[in-house]
Amino acid sequence: GKSEDIGTDVESVVVVGHCCESGDLMTPKPGEPEALEERPLRTAELGDIAVMDGSGAYCAGMSTKNYNSFPESPEVLVTADGEVHLIRKRQDPKQIYENECDVPDGVF
Repeated sequence: GKSEDIGTDVESVVVVGHCCESGDLMTPKPGEPEALEERPLRTAELGDIAVMDGSGAYCAGMSTKNYNSFPESPEVLVTADGEVHLIRKRQDPKQIYENECDVPDGVF
């Protein structure tokens, strides 16, 4: 993986989720959960992975499944000794729509 070459460029960023909601914020100002606060992070590139500790509603048990037609993310379990285990596969976008049925003509 890329762990050997993580880069050293840092920039100040605000990290948000994909839900487009006012509370969809991963880097809130301490004590003000809906206020933005920039954090210094290494410059990201396409394909990089970010690990969020304590991600609240982004965990599987709290997620709004397929909200805004967004597929479920894969989940991994990291053991105390650093082993990584896939515990849920990434959802294919086609799986979001597979249970939908055609609406008869004239219904809308």
